[in-house]
Amino acid sequence: MTEVGGWRYVQAAVPGVAHRVSGSEGQDACAVQMLTLPDGTSALVMAVADGAGSALRSREGAEQACHTLLAECAASLSQATATATDWSPALAETWLHAVQAALIQQAEAAGVPIREFACTLLGAVIAADQALFLQIGDGVIVIGTGDGYRPVFWPQGGEYPNETFFVTDATAASRLDSVLLTEAITEIALLTDGLQPLALHYQTRQAHEPFFRPLFQCLRDYPETGCPLALATALEQFLDSPAINQRTHDDKTLILALLPTPEDPGAEAV
Repeated sequence: MTEVGGWRYVQAAVPGVAHRVSGSEGQDACAVQMLTLPDGTSALVMAVADGAGSALRSREGAEQACHTLLAECAASLSQATATATDWSPALAETWLHAVQAALIQQAEAAGVPIREFACTLLGAVIAADQALFLQIGDGVIVIGTGDGYRPVFWPQGGEYPNETFFVTDATAASRLDSVLLTEAITEIALLTDGLQPLALHYQTRQAHEPFFRPLFQCLRDYPETGCPLALATALEQFLDSPAINQRTHDDKTLILALLPTPEDPGAEAV
């Protein structure tokens, strides 16, 4: 668990049962960073990616996609002329093209087709009164609304079961979901599709509140003092527990972040 810039967040990526049995590594990746904007305020940047199971180097692609997205966000938003009013879906598309360029370069250096680095990508940039979200493929971004939780986008899927889209697709730009929300975001989760069966109601296309509320409560209750690795370790254990693995055999990655209220433990020191 890390607390910085007013935000508390925790992240974990756990290989799925299928990868554990085969002895192979998981194909998910995630990354989080706090940025200082030109006006002195902070922005929280998060990325989650899920490598395609059919791609030989998809774990590398997922890691590259996450780190490139964070680097592009930092470069765009730290410019002296940048302001929060510059945020738009068009900016999200610019970041997508930068991620694609990085993956093309990686593929050329490795001497393999870019499809071997195929991955999905979810991203969020959150400031005080607005947030920019983007998504290619499945997985989901869920935000707290005060009285519940809602997905920002519904997971993207193709014509057939388990079919989705990747940042390496030639049509990725046309598949890009992006939106700017001009509201205060105080709770957010990014997760890969391995957790979708637990996190979503498919019939109603809503977030499953009993999954999210206790997780955010654990983050809210965790004091600023103490071992910062304790909550991350607990999250990893939760994601790899029998109760979770009985519901999904896929890799599981989750980022949780919240802004503490004055009543929360440790908030007075933030």
